[in-house]
Amino acid sequence: MGFFRRWPEWIGRAVRVWSILYGVLAAYWLIGGRAGFPVADVKGHPPGGTPVAIAIALVLLLGAVVAAASVGSTSRVAQVGLRFATATALLGTFGLALTAVGIVASGTIERPLALGSQLLALVGAFALFAAALAQTRRSRSRCPRCGGPHPLPPKPDMPLVRRTPRAASKRSRVAGCVLLLGVVPWATVKFVWGLGGSALGVTAAEWHTTFDQSTTSGLSRILERAGLDITVLASLAGAVLAITLLSRPRIPRWLLLTPAVTGATSLALYGVPLAIWGTAVLAGLTQPAGDPAPFSPTGQAWMITFGGLAFTGLGTALAIGAHSYHRRSKPTCSLPR
Repeated sequence: MGFFRRWPEWIGRAVRVWSILYGVLAAYWLIGGRAGFPVADVKGHPPGGTPVAIAIALVLLLGAVVAAASVGSTSRVAQVGLRFATATALLGTFGLALTAVGIVASGTIERPLALGSQLLALVGAFALFAAALAQTRRSRSRCPRCGGPHPLPPKPDMPLVRRTPRAASKRSRVAGCVLLLGVVPWATVKFVWGLGGSALGVTAAEWHTTFDQSTTSGLSRILERAGLDITVLASLAGAVLAITLLSRPRIPRWLLLTPAVTGATSLALYGVPLAIWGTAVLAGLTQPAGDPAPFSPTGQAWMITFGGLAFTGLGTALAIGAHSYHRRSKPTCSLPR
């Protein structure tokens, strides 16, 4: 435990090592490699083809370079650089939460190399956030470990005092609950199909024909026979997590913040483009892509829009809850009296 309590001492070295590893990986993607590319479909094809893949790889490589160049300084430019690098690392986690649900739903890992690169990006995002936090605190002559008014912890490996957090502000609670309502239309449609009904012009039988039953796990088939969709249950778990973060949980911070940050990033990055594209189709600004069967073109657009609203709303609610809980539950150094 003493090693982790002294994290401000070694986080800079960890960021440098991560920057080298991830920079090499991003350079490989930039020159045309696609193994493990994080922003792609189950077959490894990135949306938008090669131009989009090159742009994403360039951003990821730039983030790794900026991280390595910024981690040794406490200047304002370096602090901005680390925040930028954190954002690019989070981009590399694209779809991680959905990948986890897919593993449970299918019982297999369809793209193990992509999962590995997403987890590497997640580790980097947390390390970069910690480094940026320590830098900002040092620049303000505050304790890099807890942010208290003392410039250095009395003993680098002394335990932290963990307080029971108060409930989130009323504004945060209301915003979180409103955003979670975005899940309702998407979940309702899937619930209707689970009960054998029809929604958006598609019957339950037609909806089930869109899935390859040979690739679903035993758990998914059991839930399906009970009329339950595993993705809806996963979204319900995410909603419970968001509400928990906005209350006064007595649970270790990392058990809540790790899935919350991972889910918030993955869901928001996935949901926003869906909501925009679905809305554009409904408004007549663009045409549906591919064969919408078993949907009509309009029904497909509504389903994509509902999915985008659900993922965006849930992801943003998790982000609000994680930010609020992180601030409310900050531990402090145990100062001698």
